Amino acid sequence: MCEQDASAEVPPTMPPVSLRPEAELRLAAERSSLLADLREYVAGLDANSEPGYTLIPRWAEASGLVRVFKGKHVPVKKNAKLLDDPLQLWGRLYSTIGEAGFGIASQDEAVPPAFGILFPHLVSSISLTLYQSGPVPVPVELLFEVLASALGLGQAPDESTRYATAVTLDLLHRFGAIEQDTADPAGLARIAEISGRPDPSPVLVSLTPIAVWAINRELREAGMDAPVIGDSAEESLGELSPRLIDTAPEIIDAELKAWVRHRSPSDAAAEATEFLRAARLPEERLFALIALGETGEIGIEAAVLVRAEGGLIGAVAAMWLSEQGAAGPETVTRDEVVLGMADHFAAMHALGAFVHQLADMDGGFDIVDLLTSSRHPDRLELLKVVGGEHPDRKMAKKARQASFKLRSSGGA
Repeated sequence: MCEQDASAEVPPTMPPVSLRPEAELRLAAERSSLLADLREYVAGLDANSEPGYTLIPRWAEASGLVRVFKGKHVPVKKNAKLLDDPLQLWGRLYSTIGEAGFGIASQDEAVPPAFGILFPHLVSSISLTLYQSGPVPVPVELLFEVLASALGLGQAPDESTRYATAVTLDLLHRFGAIEQDTADPAGLARIAEISGRPDPSPVLVSLTPIAVWAINRELREAGMDAPVIGDSAEESLGELSPRLIDTAPEIIDAELKAWVRHRSPSDAAAEATEFLRAARLPEERLFALIALGETGEIGIEAAVLVRAEGGLIGAVAAMWLSEQGAAGPETVTRDEVVLGMADHFAAMHALGAFVHQLADMDGGFDIVDLLTSSRHPDRLELLKVVGGEHPDRKMAKKARQASFKLRSSGGA
């Protein structure tokens, strides 16, 4: 399914993924009704079993479980053992779902003939798009546009593109490869704004754990870099951190937990503390503190020592200790609060989450005063974001004015 992507000159960057235990994946495979239908079809073959053009017979043939012999479907003996291994069978079926669905799409009068040929590529594009999104569900409305562009069908998907995509998603859902959810009113309004459609689909889709497993296996077999959480646990935090920046919060948390588990608590705390002291970037300080938090009391003790050193890292440590309940709010100075919060905002900005934080801020919180008085090295960049993105126009204007004054006075 992923061969054409693996042969591309510049293969897409794959985020690290979390793989569920094999026992859990086997249960998921057993729950697939389509897998059960296919097993039943192969078990029921007899001398009069002519090849059919419905999904299950085509899928059995595409996956190598049956072949045509003298105009009849007969089992392929060398692949019979797959029928007794639900997980391996599920993986084989998933890798051939595009080929099997090709015939179904070709016979659907609502799907243009060209989409019959494109169906395998449609399956591959959906799989990789959802895989790269990680645990974050993707709105179907935006998926239409991504797929139209990826398949060279133009930026604006027409009704035939939308229908063919819906057919593909329905097949993947019935097989157990994707799960669906519904956007809340605020999310739906955002989808409508981005897509430009007044009545967008409210459906959100994401891969199931077993689909993540199957795609990861295919990518690795194709020679692509498809990391699994924990693969980099032996590396230093300095080596791991750059790869965490563009990943989802859940992935960051899981990777750092795996990194800590690979060491004794004392070794992990010592290395995280050293990285915290040497960190140049706010997101690096955030990663170090997350790692320290996974080491328990040893991490708390290390952060207390860092706080005593003062400066930027001291303020960051003070705010973290307060959040952990290891330092009373009354013991944290205003300078520590201002500088520590500014560094947190800078880390969120590096991770692409600062704009979302602005949207959720209490109207009474004066972030401009906080940033201006913090003397944080990234305060001008943060003020620029506030000036352009804060939902309160007065606060946005105040941020622009503060930024201008700082630049004019050489405060940068």
